[in-house]
Amino acid sequence: MRIFMRLMKIVAPAWLAMLAATLLALVTVTANVGLLTTAAFLISAAALHPPLSVLSPAIVGVRFFGLTRAVARYLERYLAHDVTFRLLSRIRVWCYRALEPLVPTGLAGITNAELFSRVVHEVEVLQYFYLQVMLPPAVAILALLVLALLLAHFAIAFSALLVAGFLAVGVVLPVILNRHSGNSDENLPLAQARLVATLAGGIRGMRDLMAFGQVDSHLTQVADAATEYARWQERSANLSGLADAGGNLIMNLTMVGAVIIAVPLIAAGRLDGVYLAVVALGIQSGFEAVLPLAAGCRRWHEVRAAAGRLFALLDAEPLVTASPSMAGLPPRYDLSVENVTFRYPNSPNVVIDDLSFYLPDGGRLAIVGPSGSGKSTLLSLLVRFWNYDSGHIRLGGKDIGDYQPKALRDTVGAVLQNDYVFNATLGDNIQLARPGASLDEILAAANQAALGELIQSLPLGLETMVGENGQGLSGGQRRQVSIARALLKNPPLLILDEPTAGLDPVTEREIMNLLEKLMIGRTTIIITHRLTGLDNMDEILVLNQGKVVERGRQAELLAQKGWFYDMRCLQNDIFM
Repeated sequence: MRIFMRLMKIVAPAWLAMLAATLLALVTVTANVGLLTTAAFLISAAALHPPLSVLSPAIVGVRFFGLTRAVARYLERYLAHDVTFRLLSRIRVWCYRALEPLVPTGLAGITNAELFSRVVHEVEVLQYFYLQVMLPPAVAILALLVLALLLAHFAIAFSALLVAGFLAVGVVLPVILNRHSGNSDENLPLAQARLVATLAGGIRGMRDLMAFGQVDSHLTQVADAATEYARWQERSANLSGLADAGGNLIMNLTMVGAVIIAVPLIAAGRLDGVYLAVVALGIQSGFEAVLPLAAGCRRWHEVRAAAGRLFALLDAEPLVTASPSMAGLPPRYDLSVENVTFRYPNSPNVVIDDLSFYLPDGGRLAIVGPSGSGKSTLLSLLVRFWNYDSGHIRLGGKDIGDYQPKALRDTVGAVLQNDYVFNATLGDNIQLARPGASLDEILAAANQAALGELIQSLPLGLETMVGENGQGLSGGQRRQVSIARALLKNPPLLILDEPTAGLDPVTEREIMNLLEKLMIGRTTIIITHRLTGLDNMDEILVLNQGKVVERGRQAELLAQKGWFYDMRCLQNDIFM
């Protein structure tokens, strides 16, 4: 019931259009009844060779009901689907807005393929809530009332028979099918999601599977997932067939029952013989309103399961929230980190342990250390992907929690280790940093990031599609795209996470020279494993297991012959 009420709130803004579609559907059903009953009367009456004036109203009625049914059906389908698609558009936007603050901190236990399946497939399933769950019962109830009153004019027994037939198709049949469904409507989308996840994983990791000779093993997993999906598809198709067959059987039995009731009435002179076909076909055509209910009941189970999974995903509380009272842009860009401690949720291990440093406005800080020392986690805290557990991080004298997350990130130019390159043109990927940038500004940023030679070599230049996650680019070129974004954004606070990772020595030197110019006048933090180009840093922090084990300028740290000295010597040995 809770899921039903939430879905009702989603569709509530479109109640007027839905009501209009419901009434149009009722007009369609009644026009269909009118068409068949009028045609039945016309044929039956014509067999008695009456004057044409007796048949004229029926002839006009056939034309009227035929046109009315066609127009009403078209308008009902158009309006119902238009409302549904508009609602789906709103739901997709709502889903994206709800997911946006959750993604930076990760969605535990959910792969990208599963997330995609949920957001796309399960939102699509919600369209059936109105089209096949809400609309058919409303139409069936209204049609039953109208037809029962019309049939009562001939005999109350016909109305009772119609009610019994409607209840058998709309209530009894769905209950029977539901007991034998085996949760197929709920398990089918889950099986589909597993198949999609298995296929996506195989496609993305195909080179690794081939390299390690595990293609056949993965194909077995795909076959198992496909078999499971096909099994639930078969069960669902069988149930759909039973629903259609059962509904048609009850409809025809009800029509036969109407004939059995009508024959004695005609023999007794209580019913004119020309109305035999009218009553029988009127009851049969009225079932158009109730036959969709069996499928609608099964759709409800599918919608409920999909909505439950979607709501469970979107109801997760974001770790970083914003309020209207938060401040906008910082007045200045000095950064103070005071006794900050952080551990990931549900993890006993401290990742950042009592960390403190001060970076003046326009200052430069390098953070180095082995993998797992907390460098990238600190970056995530600075841009408020996570909230720290204790201590303070202040920007411009205010705690970063006092700023709107979006306003804070607008001031930061971040180059992350795993910056994503979209399946778009090279120019679009760079322009992501500042959508209003001109072509000249994009080209200038690209040239500063040493992408000029690449652009000239491409047939379409900046208009070249780079593929999903930049598959058409090398690892170094993808990093250069990320740097070009930061250059185009021209931020007052610059955070660089491994800015030269994946670049050859020549390009690395070019990028470091460019970054040296970019850092002038900007508060800059560089997080890196490469201990080169750090001689101009105001301070270097050496982290290990979340703690500062050394700090100072490069010359001081080398003279101490401690952690930094050992790392520098080891790196020089590796790259000799």
